[in-house]
Amino acid sequence: MSIQDFLIRGLLKNENIRFVYVNASQTVATGVTLHDTDPVAAIIFGRALTTTAMLSPLLEADEKYSMRWEYSGILGGIITDVNATGDVRGFIRQPHLMDKAESEDDIFGEGDGRITVIKSVDGKILNSGEARASLADPANDTAFFFSISDQIETEIAIAEQFKPSPDDPVKIFSGLMIQAMPDCDLHLFEEYRNRINDKAFRNIMIDSEMPVEKKLWTLLAYMAGHNSTEREQENAFYEFGASPGFRCSCTREKMKQAMQVLEKDDLAKLYDENPDPGIVCQFCRKHYHFKKDELI
Repeated sequence: MSIQDFLIRGLLKNENIRFVYVNASQTVATGVTLHDTDPVAAIIFGRALTTTAMLSPLLEADEKYSMRWEYSGILGGIITDVNATGDVRGFIRQPHLMDKAESEDDIFGEGDGRITVIKSVDGKILNSGEARASLADPANDTAFFFSISDQIETEIAIAEQFKPSPDDPVKIFSGLMIQAMPDCDLHLFEEYRNRINDKAFRNIMIDSEMPVEKKLWTLLAYMAGHNSTEREQENAFYEFGASPGFRCSCTREKMKQAMQVLEKDDLAKLYDENPDPGIVCQFCRKHYHFKKDELI
């Protein structure tokens, strides 16, 4: 059964905990297929894309989050962005890791990574921040960033399953983010944080047969440490937000402007060497070609 990507945002009223629950399976499938990732890179890139999708409800109107994880290992880094309407895109610098790394340290380095988060609107930076990325996981490093830089206690749990099909590799990629709002009991939040990292919690997340809203109530009840989904329905306010999707904002005009950064002499030399040069969008891998008289 194929479930369309969705995003649910809400608030646990009694606990003052904000949550975002997302299914980003098709978003991840598009991303890992476009970038031809091997299974190891697909997990890492998928976690970055799913995490990025969950940030969409934190944006308004034309705002955008741009995320960059930089690691000193073979992975190098991942760049993603998302807007308020759930358009997610990204790329991973090293899409093939299986034959190049023997350990997690080989992939991520020795805990000296950095995460940078920029919120912008129409190209103007509203705010930006940077923090250590030492947890060897894009989701956990993002949660650490918001907890430290924005001083909003945050936890992110992601669960995934793959299929043995290169053309359709993702069965499910699901995520839950919780954040402590003002007056939240942080001791209680810590209990919730621990429970959403349980294996049993992740098993619920990857259950592809359970209806969406029933799964939401089941997850929230487990997180609260009981089995009463009715209690959580009374406690939680929620609504469906913009569905995520791997959708790129590149255009022919934007790529033309990128080509025109080159000096005219350099462009002329380029066309002398190749009469039909192209430029590829690093996010969606779309190729653009321009005639010489379009640029010079």
